[in-house]
Amino acid sequence: MGNKMGKKIQRIFLIIFAALLCCFSAGCSHKNTVAEDKESNKDTSISGKPEDTEELSEAEIYERGYNLPIDSAEKEEAEKDCAEMMEAIRDIYEEADKGTSINAVISQETAIKMQQVIAEKDVPAAVSGFDVDMMNYDAMEDFLDEASAGNQSEIILYRIHTDGTVSREKFTFDGKDMYSLYTKGRWTDDMEPAFSVNSRSRMSQWKYTEKGWFCYEYCTAQPPELTEVVDAYEMIRVKPQKEEYREMEENYLDIIGYQGNNLLCSEWSEDQIEGLDFNGLYEYLYMEEYGREIDTEKCAEGIPREEFESLLTKYLPVTAEQLREYASYDAESGTYDWVMLGVGNYAPNAFWISVPEVTGIRENEDGTVTLTVDVVCEKKGNDDLYTHEVTLRILDDGKAMYLSNHILDDRPGMIPDYQYRCG
Repeated sequence: MGNKMGKKIQRIFLIIFAALLCCFSAGCSHKNTVAEDKESNKDTSISGKPEDTEELSEAEIYERGYNLPIDSAEKEEAEKDCAEMMEAIRDIYEEADKGTSINAVISQETAIKMQQVIAEKDVPAAVSGFDVDMMNYDAMEDFLDEASAGNQSEIILYRIHTDGTVSREKFTFDGKDMYSLYTKGRWTDDMEPAFSVNSRSRMSQWKYTEKGWFCYEYCTAQPPELTEVVDAYEMIRVKPQKEEYREMEENYLDIIGYQGNNLLCSEWSEDQIEGLDFNGLYEYLYMEEYGREIDTEKCAEGIPREEFESLLTKYLPVTAEQLREYASYDAESGTYDWVMLGVGNYAPNAFWISVPEVTGIRENEDGTVTLTVDVVCEKKGNDDLYTHEVTLRILDDGKAMYLSNHILDDRPGMIPDYQYRCG
């Protein structure tokens, strides 16, 4: 009884702690959610802390790089262009299922329909997140190639966001520096375009990677002007990813991710499996198997041995006896422990919300498949934080047993110390 009561108290405390972390960690194992969480903070991260620019000289304003002045004609043009694009997709948005919450949420299918309409205007068009290829990407790539060569150039990119809003971002390279004019259009209750953001910033750094990622960091206010460092990195995939690579990510890697378990961020194999966090992995493998989240209230009381062992032995080369030895298991009740991410087992870190990106597929003689995977970390503007190889055996039902993970180039300090879920 005392053990159960202690678990209830712990669960209440963890729920409170998790609420404080939700903006950082909720749903971060999925690429679209990661990117959209980042997008939701863009309005403030570009501009930093508002201040009276009249106290600064023009040279000082441009030196700091954020809250830069916008010419009225340029602002009018940006809003007019964005409004025209929104008018073109109005019918799609109006007829779409936007959910039942106060804030609208559109499906990826709806977002792609909007993207296709905008792309017909012969401009680069993207869907926020990493799961949909940019349309008319060649124009964006031409711009970046010109800028990388030091040539003056400019491009306008439109993006559809998960709440149905539309952003227009004009990138300008003047031969030395890269600038962004960001305009975001939202829908009023009367289904008319309105504009919540107009901001102009300089990039403190930027690069176009060999894999086709446009990575950049906005200039923004920093300490001592602010009390903490502001994350202002952004990443946009320009080159389309191979469809077979994307399918492997979606089927076998995205749900697992790097947060809350150590399947993809530790060195292990069938002969060295004791270091895996089996208790932490349960909820992710449950999602893989059933396509829905676990019942957190039920699992917090202990996961029945049969349920836990049948799931884990399907997806991992581990026996029931090994699970009882290596996992957090209560033999008296015949249950495995589970607690949600929170105080004592999770420390927020940029690495944990990285996403896996497949860059190679190798079919082995024994019928297994080895995926070469780069860790893409938007919060650090890095598309190859480190590289690892995941070996799988594809099962008859299309699922996969994870056989090993091998880290190819562990760079010191890149992977934080892992905190086990239970114990």
